[in-house]
Amino acid sequence: MEKKYFLGILISSFMLGGLFFLLYHGWLIIRYPSYKTEAKQCLRNMKSSKRKIVLEYWHKKKWNKEKIDLLWTGDKSKNIQYLINSWLTLLDEEDAMKKKISLQAVLLSASGNKAYLSFDRNPFSKGCSTFEKLMWIESLLKTLRENEIQLQSIYFLVHHQIMEDYHLDFSNPWPINGFLQNRNLV
Repeated sequence: MEKKYFLGILISSFMLGGLFFLLYHGWLIIRYPSYKTEAKQCLRNMKSSKRKIVLEYWHKKKWNKEKIDLLWTGDKSKNIQYLINSWLTLLDEEDAMKKKISLQAVLLSASGNKAYLSFDRNPFSKGCSTFEKLMWIESLLKTLRENEIQLQSIYFLVHHQIMEDYHLDFSNPWPINGFLQNRNLV
């Protein structure tokens, strides 16, 4: 009887040790039902749909407008990033910019009314006039307004640092309503 008892303890210890070995090395994964419900909830929040958006830009001394379809999600910062990258791609295709620029990241303030836009390079070349720079910024702000992005102001960054320019001050946020007094003049 003692041999059977000893053999039972030995086999169960060996199996329990093997189980802990497999768990420790990640070869065996045990999931609980709560993980599945959290993943499903996350997927529900990330539902996306196709939406018609309007891209506005200043080129050849006039306002231009183009409508495209864009993937729209429940995440405001992702929507802003998709929108601005689409706008930048359009500017590149229309030769409205001298170099290709993309938006690296969008960060929203805790209240959600300020956005920090970080570009991969400065969008303005050294030969750019102040008027061209202002119209580029107004085009971006106008595109955000037209697509009903709920913001009050925007910070412009390059590689997550405040954008530097000789003519314009980027240390303060730019209001989303723009700066043109009479929008019909320009």
